[in-house]
Amino acid sequence: TGAVYFVQGHYVHPDDAFWSNGNNNASYARITIVQSTTDPNRYNGLSVGPTQQMQSAIRTWKDNDPSVVETDAQVPGEGLFILSAKVTDLGTGCFHYEYALQNLNSDRSGASFTIPLPVGVTLDNIDFHDVDYHDGDGAGGQNRDGTDWPATVQVGKITWATTPYDIDPNANALRWSTLYNFRFDANIGPADTTVTLGLFKPGSPSEVTIPTTGPRVD
Repeated sequence: TGAVYFVQGHYVHPDDAFWSNGNNNASYARITIVQSTTDPNRYNGLSVGPTQQMQSAIRTWKDNDPSVVETDAQVPGEGLFILSAKVTDLGTGCFHYEYALQNLNSDRSGASFTIPLPVGVTLDNIDFHDVDYHDGDGAGGQNRDGTDWPATVQVGKITWATTPYDIDPNANALRWSTLYNFRFDANIGPADTTVTLGLFKPGSPSEVTIPTTGPRVD
């Protein structure tokens, strides 16, 4: 109840890549979900608004909620990631931190996501959400490994990570035109911070930093 749905189309053409124009190839539109009158297990998506051309769907989060912090992270000489983050005061002395990270067009893909933490912080409700792979869409016709990224809490940081590329090229990396979510509750309020995105396929740089919001580190 109250959910708002959007669909995205992502267009790929060699001319755009040749002219370094690949960052404007996604468009999105709002839809409504309607249950079928003939099959109660079937739902249809119906358009209820104009297509927002050359804009990725993740950008509608900030468009509809000014409290969202949105940051573009361009991998040098490669693809674009878009990070959106929102902090919600739970009214109990704790805050909910929600991050949505989209890989728009990076072939190198995402392998890890690290958020700085203050010493002594208490975390709860740590969670992760990804996509389901199927039907042999990995290298060599094999299925990609859909194992969720486990979260590791260490002094000064929390990190979600997949299996490294050199161990499994079909690991659950954050691949192009895909979005993953990371979330937790903390007993520390927000401040400006910088998170780190580790890249999956070998190359330079091995990671990129992204300014955003997170638990205050004094």
